[in-house]
Amino acid sequence: MTEPEITTIHLDRPGIRAALGDLEADVMELVWAWPRGEPITVRDVFETLYERRRIAYTTVMNTMARLARKGLLLAQRKEPAYLYRAALTRDEFIDRFVGEALEKLLANFGGTTLAHLGKVEDPAIQPRLARLLKDVEQRRKAEEAD
Repeated sequence: MTEPEITTIHLDRPGIRAALGDLEADVMELVWAWPRGEPITVRDVFETLYERRRIAYTTVMNTMARLARKGLLLAQRKEPAYLYRAALTRDEFIDRFVGEALEKLLANFGGTTLAHLGKVEDPAIQPRLARLLKDVEQRRKAEEAD
């Protein structure tokens, strides 16, 4: 599987919108909510989104194609349409996004980032943080070995 392309971080935005635009986030939330393993079409997404806000079918189509290019959706041609599935679960996406953000912070501001992470007191966050730091360290070692 191709690594998802997450190049922008908006820390002032809530949830997955920190990594995705509003429409991309809405599309991904619908794909993740779709029955697991079942493909979803642009028409399925369009009809659901159109109930909430007036949007063009082609806008949804282009957004889903862009999410596929970013590695977040898997597209399969099934005449006359494409069938889409999430490349990652919601939790996997969040872990990758947070891991990449942490890795960039550590690469650019190592000591300061670690110092701030050491101040995290929430016991619910600490195990996940430790796992993410371990994953970052393993990726860095693997890159250095190549």
